[in-house]
Amino acid sequence: MGLTSRNIHTILGIDNAKINWFPQSTVEEILQNIAILLTTIRGSVVLDRNLGLDSAFIDSPAPQAMMKLRIFAIETIQEYESRVQVQEVDFVPNPDAALEGRLYPRVVVRILDEYLS
Repeated sequence: MGLTSRNIHTILGIDNAKINWFPQSTVEEILQNIAILLTTIRGSVVLDRNLGLDSAFIDSPAPQAMMKLRIFAIETIQEYESRVQVQEVDFVPNPDAALEGRLYPRVVVRILDEYLS
């Protein structure tokens, strides 16, 4: 089966990820899981200290921080959400956030066919 828009999804790592305790589909569950991974700093979850992104990118110069965050995002998603393949990681342009030293990742994933509902 070829790639369709059903397979490809974009997730923005913006601070206000809200948890839906009753997702209506597997796709919604997967996308929510990725959003939570992108907004969680490793070490902050009590029962799983490895969950989330490594914080080594914090306070790095922007180009280094972007590269580190890109790597951490890919590794974390591969480890915790094996139902997808990461296609791309880039950053949402936001001049106000850049002045504050904030990066917002935009992740494009392909959900594996067997998990589409």
